[in-house]
Amino acid sequence: MKNLGIGFAYFCIYTTPIQIFFFCWMLIVIFQTDYGFMTLSTKVFLVENLKFFHDWIYSWFWNAWLDFWYQFPALIVITIKAIFNAWLGFWLLKKLK
Repeated sequence: MKNLGIGFAYFCIYTTPIQIFFFCWMLIVIFQTDYGFMTLSTKVFLVENLKFFHDWIYSWFWNAWLDFWYQFPALIVITIKAIFNAWLGFWLLKKLK
């Protein structure tokens, strides 16, 4: 069980740069379009830039639940996710090693 936790901690740490990439991509979209920091929702970003992922995720999960989470501003959501993801990974690693 300890190895699974350590593997999950490393997974959280190693996926943080991917989230930072999405953060930068969202900043580029905001600066090049008419969207603002608070008006670019996660759903709009997915529909306009990653349509295949949007369709795939909506075929697997409960649509009302996804609509609730995807209504929030994308930049704020990805910032919170990246910070929490890195913190959780380092915290787990410290606790389990």
